[in-house]
Amino acid sequence: MAKQAKVDANVCIGCGACVAIAAKSFKLGDDGKSHPVAPAVDDEETIQRAIEACPVSAISWEEE
Repeated sequence: MAKQAKVDANVCIGCGACVAIAAKSFKLGDDGKSHPVAPAVDDEETIQRAIEACPVSAISWEEE
């Protein structure tokens, strides 16, 4: 089963840390919040670093 990152928009503050770390897998939307890019292009380790860098823990893994 593949994993995909998901962002809780109710928690995200749009700091951009995830975009800075995994720019091929996250983008900041017009709402100023992070959104996952599907399919994610960065490797799992890079996405995990982005998840861990989120200051409000808005990003998690979701099984597809």
